Amino acid sequence: MSFLENIPPSQRKACIQVAELLKAAGGRALLVGGCVRDGLLGIPAKDVDMEVYGLNADEVERTLKKTFRLDTVGRAFGVFIIKGHDIDLALPRRESKSGPKHTDFVVAGDPSMSPKEAASRRDFTVNAISIDPLTDELLDPYDGVTDLNARRLRHVSDAFSEDPLRVLRGMQFIARFDLEAAPETIALCRKALTGAPALRTSLGRMEEAHP
Repeated sequence: MSFLENIPPSQRKACIQVAELLKAAGGRALLVGGCVRDGLLGIPAKDVDMEVYGLNADEVERTLKKTFRLDTVGRAFGVFIIKGHDIDLALPRRESKSGPKHTDFVVAGDPSMSPKEAASRRDFTVNAISIDPLTDELLDPYDGVTDLNARRLRHVSDAFSEDPLRVLRGMQFIARFDLEAAPETIALCRKALTGAPALRTSLGRMEEAHP
């Protein structure tokens, strides 16, 4: 069965059309993030995220606005919403820590990034899987499918510790999908909470969930 079978028909059609239009313009659009993770688990997708490679924001907007209604509020960050289809479309982004707060990040869209580079900024490997809606090709540079099958929650890179709120996201995933946090991820969570004592109890709950 195609992965796209987990996406409602009208939304599925829109995803394929978006990918076809952007491919004709010289780019590539991939399904990414939670919709891929949920689809691999057989869970029906609701909100769909797509990432576009090889085209800048002007080219994406020019290509799609002829066919779709676009919400361009996030355009400065390379983010578009396909109105009426619950599809979020974004250019791959580079993020760098600029201060001590979890909101202190500099974000810049970079369509020249590879899918592997873009996936490296995600929090957990199970969220770093992408699929080409035109071919069903699965791109899994950080072995997220292996972790998903093993019900293991594992961080993608050491950049995870830059945002302590990712610990809370980890707790949510553990509860929602019955996952077990990898020991190295627990260790990195401790590092992430060094400057956030209010969140340390969350780490304890993560450990207690799967001792």
